Amino acid sequence: MSKVFGQAANALAQAPTQAPTQAPTHDIASAPGTLPFTEIIARIAAQRGQLRHDNTIVPFAPRPGQTVEVWATSGEDLPVDRAMLFYTIDGSQPDSAAQAVAMERVRIDWDAHAGYLKRWRALLPAQSAQTVVRYRIGGWLAYPASVDKREPDMWAQDGQGIGFHFAGERTITTFAFTVEDAAPLLPAWIEHAVIYQIFLDRFHSGEADGTLAEQPDPQAFHGGTLHGVICALPYLAELGVTCLWLSPIHAAESYHRYDATDYYIVDPRLGTNEDLKALIDQAHAQDMRIILDFVPCHVSWHHPAFVAAQRDQQAPAFDWFTFERWPDRYRCFLETVPSLPSLWTESTGVRQHIIDSATHWMTAYGVDGFRLDHAIGHGMDFWTAFRQATRAASPDVFCVGEVTDTPDALVRYRGKLDGVLDFPLAAALRYTFGIGKWNVQRLDAFLTTHEQYMAPGPGRVSFLDNHDMNRFLFIADDHVERLKLAVLCQFTLDAIPTIYYGSEVGMSQRLDTAQGGDAEARRPMPWQHDAWDIALLSFYQALTHMRRAAPILASGRRRTVHLDGEQQTYAYLRTHTEGAAPGVGDVLVLFNLSETVQTFVLPTAMLPVTAHCLLATAHEPAVSRTSHTVEITLSPLSGASFLMQ
Repeated sequence: MSKVFGQAANALAQAPTQAPTQAPTHDIASAPGTLPFTEIIARIAAQRGQLRHDNTIVPFAPRPGQTVEVWATSGEDLPVDRAMLFYTIDGSQPDSAAQAVAMERVRIDWDAHAGYLKRWRALLPAQSAQTVVRYRIGGWLAYPASVDKREPDMWAQDGQGIGFHFAGERTITTFAFTVEDAAPLLPAWIEHAVIYQIFLDRFHSGEADGTLAEQPDPQAFHGGTLHGVICALPYLAELGVTCLWLSPIHAAESYHRYDATDYYIVDPRLGTNEDLKALIDQAHAQDMRIILDFVPCHVSWHHPAFVAAQRDQQAPAFDWFTFERWPDRYRCFLETVPSLPSLWTESTGVRQHIIDSATHWMTAYGVDGFRLDHAIGHGMDFWTAFRQATRAASPDVFCVGEVTDTPDALVRYRGKLDGVLDFPLAAALRYTFGIGKWNVQRLDAFLTTHEQYMAPGPGRVSFLDNHDMNRFLFIADDHVERLKLAVLCQFTLDAIPTIYYGSEVGMSQRLDTAQGGDAEARRPMPWQHDAWDIALLSFYQALTHMRRAAPILASGRRRTVHLDGEQQTYAYLRTHTEGAAPGVGDVLVLFNLSETVQTFVLPTAMLPVTAHCLLATAHEPAVSRTSHTVEITLSPLSGASFLMQ
């Protein structure tokens, strides 16, 4: 939603030639989706005095018949002497009367920030398909001795996201997972999709020319509507996108609408509920899906439920929120935005309200899925329930989370969400192609390790920029060739690609968001063709065509076939085969990140005579052959892809 936890000053921002303590060159290239290094260290250090379960289970998404390992950690300042896992399989809340499995203290580790850490493990028995296992982990202290040995002294808390900061009754202590049959990771329709992100207030007015009102106040409404998206459907179809991600539609007070006042009605400034239905029907008729940006973790402080909770502690919605001092001190978004009070993840009432509203948009209007804002605001027990309900409403629903956390947290969403936004990849692409801070060796090292590490996790959705960060062209000093290189890389990796509105016609911005605010990255879409980079638009159209023409790009494996750090040339193959030679349908992708012409020398088998150049960011590469090698020459700062036929 916004620049989460400040700028991402983490290891991804370090170039290989920098000393480990040196700050990132410039935070314009960071994606606001990873925790600052200081926050990571604080989360590790907090273990010293906590009993924690950070959703660490093996496997992440259990299958029928599999025993499940559940791990917890206690720190040296908390003398936990015994631990027990309590679980239910009937949907009820687990407590000390539920079925129990003793946790074994497997080992003691030492960490430079947290000191000595006890590692506890329980083995949960295998369950049948579609079983929802809910559980809590209780701990008993060695001293003082508890009077009631059945009731634990504490419940393990969720330490992911910013949850480690909290203590007491309103921490997240209930966890869950679903035992699922072996099935494709993603619904078939999304696996080969190209997503287009639309910021509704800044996209299209619905008038014939689409023009939006210029407003001196960046927080003012500019007049984008749902009818405007309907008017733009022919343009979007020609662009070749297959899924539209709409910014929040709910009734709200701000232009961005991440501050809902009613989850069940379309904001009148955008149109009506009937307009949404018309948009979805017309999009479906053109083989486009619709996913909504859904905001389940906080509401406006003028939401009727919060107003009632502030007025009366006996109000039905009082437990939807966490009051540290009623009525004026309460948990809110990132603990810094009081106008966005946080919803309490374990409140039965708030769960029902949020989940019912999501399924309502699916069943009554045909919504195909959700981009879930600030997904770390709820725990895995909530997301397990959300997944179960939305899948019951539509088995091919697609739910992707804005999980603004470290990669070790992202992988844990397997089986809870269908996908996560790939913030680490966005940072890598921005550093490599946007500002040239990373060389090809650093990019390849990242891609290789990131892809392997994330393989057991949920699906991934890629992007170069979004509504919360500087546009890619802005950080690249408006060098279109750098954008073309970045998007070629993005579209030839397996993550589902997303285009941020206007990128395809060359939208940039006037000021860094650090000076001008997020609205700088949310400027009105120009609909006058003389304001478009037509050549860039044609390139994006070719990209979406390439993605459809080469299914291997969505489902194959990536293998590096050329890497020259001195010349700054790089090539990889997208393939299903393990052998060196590509097969029919495979795609070879090449990049020249140097300022001079470069020639790749590859084995002849790497580019058969039947290979076809799918796309080039500049001039079509020159190709020559000998009996043993093929030479491919690329102009400076350019790339190309070849399809094996």
